[in-house]
Amino acid sequence: MEWKDVLPVLMGGLVILVVALVVKPLLLGEPLGLVSGPVQMQQPPVYVPPAPVSMPTPLADDGEVYTQNFRWTAIDGGVQTTQVRVPEALFLAHRETPRFSDYTSWGRYALADADRPILEALARRIAPPTANPDEGYFRLMNLVFFVQQVPYDMDDNMTSYTEGVLPRHAMYRKDSVEYPKYPVEMLVDGRGDCEDAAILMAGLLDALGYDTVLLRYSDHMALGIRMNEFNPYYAKYTPKYFEHEGKHYYYIEGTGFDREYFSDNSTRFWGRPHPIGDAAGTDIPSVKSETPQIIPLHYILEPGEYRIRPVRLLAGGA
Repeated sequence: MEWKDVLPVLMGGLVILVVALVVKPLLLGEPLGLVSGPVQMQQPPVYVPPAPVSMPTPLADDGEVYTQNFRWTAIDGGVQTTQVRVPEALFLAHRETPRFSDYTSWGRYALADADRPILEALARRIAPPTANPDEGYFRLMNLVFFVQQVPYDMDDNMTSYTEGVLPRHAMYRKDSVEYPKYPVEMLVDGRGDCEDAAILMAGLLDALGYDTVLLRYSDHMALGIRMNEFNPYYAKYTPKYFEHEGKHYYYIEGTGFDREYFSDNSTRFWGRPHPIGDAAGTDIPSVKSETPQIIPLHYILEPGEYRIRPVRLLAGGA
């Protein structure tokens, strides 16, 4: 082979060497020169998810709790007991929350998101799920009887509050006091009046998926539960219902027990549970004679009536 044939081959090899050692590193941002040792293959970037953001919670898992024990008679006559634990932070947060003076807004207390886990757990214990549809009524009545047997106490009595004093957001109306309680407030206090019982029962029934409304009378508040043609064969009364938006809501009394004080500082409770629709069985005159105002729990405020009046133009048409 002559030099004229070898020279193009050498020039081609030199070009390849220059490309490998100079041009390629410059294009890829690699250091110039020969690479010693094994060649490291570049791996594709690995996706690392961002660290979760720690969100503050008002209820510490290891915080203080209020514990309340309840004992009541179920629909079968058996005595039942259960314990309710409410985080102190949640209870105190409710106590520091101002109350709505408008009755039509009280349904939102029953639907408080913070109370929901406690109400769901309590409702499942009192009325555990069942696959037998014939047991549905008994399951429902056990929950109703539980609320009815929570001792009754007026809003203006200091004994109605676990602190023994009137909450600072209690509202004064003429010669009485109004303080609608969140469901967990009544559970911690272990007592309450008619609207407190109705709100607690509404929250528990809503946790089980029942459609309920508040029934407001001139001096009383009860609950209405939506049912279709409820007329049990064993009832010795005609079930009372009220129609709202084409639905039938049957009367449920939230209170069933009263209290009496004795000179030795003891207290006696008496009364009986009231079945669904038994409005005539109560001793409350307004329930027997009045048609209640129906207050949906999911209430949307609407503006009142208003008028647009023409405005006179200023002099000069301005």
